[in-house]
Amino acid sequence: MVYYTYTVNYLLGSRFVVGLSTGGAFVIIPLFIGEISDPKIRGCLSSFFSLSFYIGAIFGYVTTPRLSYHLLALVGVALGVIYLISQMIFPETPMYLLQCGQESRAMESLKFYRNYQPTHGDTIKEFEHEFDSMKEAVNEQTCNKEHLTWRDFCNKRARRAFGNGFVLMLLNVFCGASAMLHFTASIFDAARTPIHRDTNSLIVGCIQVTGVYIATILVDTFGRKPLLIFSAGATCIGMTMLGAYDFLLQNTYVNMSEFSAWLPLANVCIIMFVVNVGLMPIPFVMLVELMPPKIRAEATSACLVVYEILCFILLKMFPIISAAFGFAVPMWFFAIICLLGSIYVACFIKETKGMLINDENI
Repeated sequence: MVYYTYTVNYLLGSRFVVGLSTGGAFVIIPLFIGEISDPKIRGCLSSFFSLSFYIGAIFGYVTTPRLSYHLLALVGVALGVIYLISQMIFPETPMYLLQCGQESRAMESLKFYRNYQPTHGDTIKEFEHEFDSMKEAVNEQTCNKEHLTWRDFCNKRARRAFGNGFVLMLLNVFCGASAMLHFTASIFDAARTPIHRDTNSLIVGCIQVTGVYIATILVDTFGRKPLLIFSAGATCIGMTMLGAYDFLLQNTYVNMSEFSAWLPLANVCIIMFVVNVGLMPIPFVMLVELMPPKIRAEATSACLVVYEILCFILLKMFPIISAAFGFAVPMWFFAIICLLGSIYVACFIKETKGMLINDENI
């Protein structure tokens, strides 16, 4: 549709289709990864969702200024076709196949995702124990699913899970990373940095990928909570400093010219690094882990709908507020959210590292 567009209606239609696709991906991919992953590396694999997102952003930074409009559309088509073909080699998740009563296919699927090689007796027993535990959990969920009522969404554990999920989504959006990602060039223009806006955007994109990659390494070593608390606290400091720089630049007579060549870029890079170590990837990892198994799909979908609504509000309001009050006000707002978020995570959210995806006691 983008390639053959003749009017803006084609572009609007393409955005609608992409919105359906993206919304489905944000719901299905975390659930899919959670169901196929070994608990020991689930955090690492789930973080690849965010890592791939930012690699795509860098790809956009690099190709958009250099490719023609129609060639860029063809590249997008090619990537979609490659993804579609590659997905054909992957079986459905074992849990889904068990829910459909296809036990033999579920066992083959689990063997595929565990790279099962029956080399000795312990390996066989360990695999059989995992499959039996999964089958038992799915059978229990299937029995309970038949009696799914509103009470399942309103009991104490569900309310706590919903509350934690909504807070994680709010913290992910209003930590400010999404706004900085979409308005990187505008932020650097306001900071009056002499470096070209495209160069700044590319540098920031590389820093984001580095941060998420480090998160994939650390999330199953140090756990989710420590990385979230560190990321929120460091982002709070970075946003406060960036807001102070903009306030001094726009509202005082302090000469900031000697800092403009490096300070805004360095500050934004530090923010994007620390925010991608924790606040950006880990909420999507924990969202699936925190939800009760009986309502996991519905609850995760509800939280992601809230996430998309918050993203829409942020991206619509950020340029309006920035134009009216300067960039200092939204930066300080983001800093306050990060500070409150770090306190909430420390006090109310449990560590989920190493827990089974069907654990009823999270």
